Amino acid sequence: MTAERPLIGVSASLHDFGDYGGVGVQRPLILAGGLPITLAQLPEAIEASLERIDGLLLAPGRDIEPARYGQGPDPLLAPTEPLRDEFELPLVAGALERGLPVLGVCRGMQVLNVALGGGMVQDVRLVERWREHPSDPGWANWKLMERSSLGESEIPTHPRHPIAVAQPSLLHAALGAAEVSVNSFHHQALGRLGEGLRATALAPDGVIEAIELDGHPVLGVQWELQEEWRIDRRFLGVFQWFVAAARGRRLSAA
Repeated sequence: MTAERPLIGVSASLHDFGDYGGVGVQRPLILAGGLPITLAQLPEAIEASLERIDGLLLAPGRDIEPARYGQGPDPLLAPTEPLRDEFELPLVAGALERGLPVLGVCRGMQVLNVALGGGMVQDVRLVERWREHPSDPGWANWKLMERSSLGESEIPTHPRHPIAVAQPSLLHAALGAAEVSVNSFHHQALGRLGEGLRATALAPDGVIEAIELDGHPVLGVQWELQEEWRIDRRFLGVFQWFVAAARGRRLSAA
């Protein structure tokens, strides 16, 4: 069975997550039929990695360095991952050039946007209409979620809000729903959209919650997608879409 699974390269953070970093996005990928492998964060390994993987998942993590999208740091900026930025931005460019399926989650969606020339709002509190956007300052609720996931115990209470999903879109096709409830642990939001990207889900206050690159198997979501399937099995459909696209890419390249 393992030989039939498409190989999913996971670009993941080495900060903050502990044991969760090895199971968070990997568990739903396995359930959806993929085989995840964590990529080395070495720019010199990008080409060889892209030659071997069938799909790329950009996992959650810290903020992107604002200089990457033409801004200076705001006092509300959280810790960053400069070495991961240096690796991921060309990694995304190479994946898109090759037509690889790409799924970005939380920071991963933001990296996808910045890689295509987009910008960020460094904290939702900097935009008046977004100051009441549900969030998790200090990530206290997120740490409870991590422990819950590792122990496969009851899911703790955490910030949530609804999103409206555009039709047609990859996200709508995968979820089979035009409105769903999602978690809200992030403190940043997309600003200027990158070239070719389209917003395909919005929170009630207008925060962009999903983006797609029309005509390509590319999707980014702002919420922690890897945890939502534990609440609503429809979210596993996003991983199933992604793994199916990676499998199709593998077969077409054979």
